Amino acid sequence: MELKDLFGKQISFFDVDLNSKEEVIDFLSNKLQEEKYIKSVEDFKAAVYKRESEGSTGVGDGIGIPHVLNPTVQKSAIAFARLKNKVDWQSLDDQPVDLVFMIMTNGKDGNEHLTALADLSGFLMKSEVQKKLRSSKSIKDIESAFTKSEKKVEVSTKAGSYDVIGITACPTGIAHTYMAQEKLEEYAKAKGLTVKIETQGRRGIENRLTQEDIDNAKVIILAHDKALEGLSRLNGKKVIDTNTKEAIFKGDQLIEKYKKGEGLTEIKASADSSSESSEFTMRKFLDFKGNLLGGISRMLPFVVAGGIILGIAFLIDFAAGNGEAGGDFGTVNPAAGWFAAIGKTSMAMMVPILGAFIAYSIVGTQGLMPGMVAGLFSSNIMGFAYSGDETGWNGLWGRLLSDSLKGTESGFIGAIVGGYLAALLVVGWSKAMVKFPKGLQGARDIVFIPVISLLSISLTMFVINIPLGFLMGGISKGIEALAQLNLLWLVSILIGFMMCVDMGGPINKIAYSLGNLAVGSKLVTDVTSQGYADQTIIMASAMLAGMLPPLMIAISTIIFPRAWTAKDRDAAKANWLMGACFVSEGAIPFMVKDPKRVAVSAMIGGALIGGLVGALKIKLLASHGGVFVFPLLNSALIGEGAMTGGSIALGAGGATIILLGASFLSGFILGVWRTADIKTGKLILDSTNGVKESILAKIEAVKNNSKIENKDVRLNTLNSKLTQYGEFEAELVTKQKAYQAILAEKQKAKESRKANK
Repeated sequence: MELKDLFGKQISFFDVDLNSKEEVIDFLSNKLQEEKYIKSVEDFKAAVYKRESEGSTGVGDGIGIPHVLNPTVQKSAIAFARLKNKVDWQSLDDQPVDLVFMIMTNGKDGNEHLTALADLSGFLMKSEVQKKLRSSKSIKDIESAFTKSEKKVEVSTKAGSYDVIGITACPTGIAHTYMAQEKLEEYAKAKGLTVKIETQGRRGIENRLTQEDIDNAKVIILAHDKALEGLSRLNGKKVIDTNTKEAIFKGDQLIEKYKKGEGLTEIKASADSSSESSEFTMRKFLDFKGNLLGGISRMLPFVVAGGIILGIAFLIDFAAGNGEAGGDFGTVNPAAGWFAAIGKTSMAMMVPILGAFIAYSIVGTQGLMPGMVAGLFSSNIMGFAYSGDETGWNGLWGRLLSDSLKGTESGFIGAIVGGYLAALLVVGWSKAMVKFPKGLQGARDIVFIPVISLLSISLTMFVINIPLGFLMGGISKGIEALAQLNLLWLVSILIGFMMCVDMGGPINKIAYSLGNLAVGSKLVTDVTSQGYADQTIIMASAMLAGMLPPLMIAISTIIFPRAWTAKDRDAAKANWLMGACFVSEGAIPFMVKDPKRVAVSAMIGGALIGGLVGALKIKLLASHGGVFVFPLLNSALIGEGAMTGGSIALGAGGATIILLGASFLSGFILGVWRTADIKTGKLILDSTNGVKESILAKIEAVKNNSKIENKDVRLNTLNSKLTQYGEFEAELVTKQKAYQAILAEKQKAKESRKANK
C-alpha cells in the first residue's frame, strides 16, 4: 500500500474557510463520521485532544498532522484540509498552519498502513511536496504529490562505521518518530557524515543499532518524547538527550554541539531496559484472545487438511466393503490406510502446534520449541512420557508416579496453559541471562536459553499434567457411568452440547474422544448391556454436532447479512466446506469475536442434534469424515442394529435432516440475537457490513450501463434504499451512544458503591 492510497475524495477538502484549530478538528471529525471512517465523533475528538495535550502536532512549515490511534477508527486513512486562512496550531516553529493532515488508525489494519503513514513524514519534509499541496485543487493533485517517483538510493556504508547514530520515538509512533529520523539523516548527510537512525515506532524497532554501531559512532543523539527501549546498550556512552522537535528543527546544531562536547549526558540504564529483554513485554501476556487466535490460526490448516484426507480414507474403506471394521475402519484397505496415515499425522499435530504458536505470539521464535514440547506432553502422541506399557522407551514419566497420580493426557487445556508457561519461562530466563558477557551472547540465545527452557517447561508439564489430566479424565468417567446405565440418549444430548461449547477446544475434544472410545467398543465394556451395542450413537452425535458450528455461521451470514461485517461474510464461505468435513474449528474465529452469542446459539443446536440422534438411535462406526462417511450412518430402530438398506436410509437421511434443521435454527437464533443487539447499541460491528458499499456499487453499475431500461426508476429505488440505510445507521449511532452512556453510569455507580464501603 502506498501513502496516496490512504487519501480519499470524500475526506479531502480545499480552501476550507475555518478560523481556529478547534474548528478544523470539529469539521474533520464530523466529516469522518459522515463517511463512516469513525464510529463516534466524541471519542475521536477526545483522542485528538489527548494527543495534542502530549505535544503539538504542528510540525512546522505551516503543516499540522493531528493523529489518532483509537478503536473508534473503523479504517486507517488520512483526511486532508487546505485552509483558506492560516490558523494557530502551537506549532514547533511558532508559525500558523494552512495544511492539515488528520491521520487515523486503530492499530489493527496491518503493517502496510503503518508503513504508509510513516512515509508521510518523509514527504512533508520536502519543499517541492509542500508547494504541490498548496496549489492542489483535487484529490488527484494530492495523490500526485504523494506518489513515489524514484527509489531512494543509499550510499553503501560499512556496518558499524557510522559517524552519526541516533534513536527517535514519539508517543503514538506514527509521525514525529519518522520525521525526526528523516531530518537527522538530512542534516548529517548535508555535513558529509554517514548516519544510521533507529526508530521505535508503531511498526516496532526498525533499523536497530548494533553494539558495533554504538561503539564506533562519533555522534549519538536520542530524540524522543517517550521512554526508549534498550538503553543499556548505550551504558557509559555520552549522548545528546533531547526531544523530536529539537531533532526536526535544530538537528544540525545538535550535531555541532556534540562535536564540541556541549550538553552531553552519560547513559546509566538498568539491565531491564536492554534491547534483549525489551523485546519481551509482559503486556503481550494480557492479550489472551490475540495469543489464542495466534495458536488457533496456525493449527487450523492441520485440522482442515487432515480431516478431509482422513475422510477420504474412510470413504475408500467403505467402498471396499469394510464397513464393519469397527475401530480399525479406515485402515483395513491398504489404499485407505495410506490416506489415513496422512490424515492422522496431520491431526495429531494440532495440540503441539497450538502450544507452540501461543508461545510464539507472546515471545517470538524463542517460544516455538518450548511451546511445542508443552503441546506434545499434553497430547502424549509419542508415548515416551505416558503409556500403559511402561517398558523400553514407553511411559518414561509414568514410572516416576504412583498409580494414584497417573491421570490422562491434558489435551487442549494443557497446550493452552503450557504455551503460556513456556513463554513466561523464556521471558524469565532471557532476563536472568541479560548480563551474559558479550562473547557468549550468541551461545546464550542458541544454546543456554533453549536448553534451560526445554528442561523448565518439561518439569512444569510433568507437574501440571497431573491435575489437568485428572480433570479431563474425571469428565470422561462421568459420561462412561451414564452409558453403563443405558442412558445413552442423555449422554447423546450431553455429547452434542459439549461439541459446541468451545468449537474444537478441550471440552469439544473430551466429547470427541468419548466418541472414539465408543467406535472401538471401549466406552461401554459390558457386552451384556444394550449400551454396549448402541454406544456408537455417541459418535454419531459427536460428529453431527461438531459439524453444526461452522454451518450455523455460514447460514447466519446469508440470512442476516446486515448483522455481519463484509469480511465475516467472506470468511464464512469456507465454513460450508469445513462444516461438511466435520471441522468445528472453522467457527472459532467467529466465536472469539463474539463468544456469548456464537457459543450459546451453537450449544442449543448441538443439544438438539444429540437429543434427536439419541431418539432415532443413529449410530456411526467411523470416527471422522463428515459427509464422506454419511453412508456409514445407520439407525438401530431398523434391522436390529445391522447395516441394512433401511437402517442406512433412516440413519443417513435422518442425520441430514437433523443437521440442516438444527444448523438453520442455531443460525437463525444467532442472527436474530446479533441483529437485536446491534439495534439496541449493545453490539458494534468492528468494520462495515458492506450494505452501503453494495448499494453504491449497484448505483454506479446502473449509471454506467446504457442498455438498462427505466434507468431513472431503478436509480430512484436504489437511492431510496441508500437513504433508508443511512437513516438506519444514524439511528444505530444514537442508540450505541445511549447504551454506552448506560454502561458508564452503571460503572460509575459500581465504583461509587465500592468507595462508600
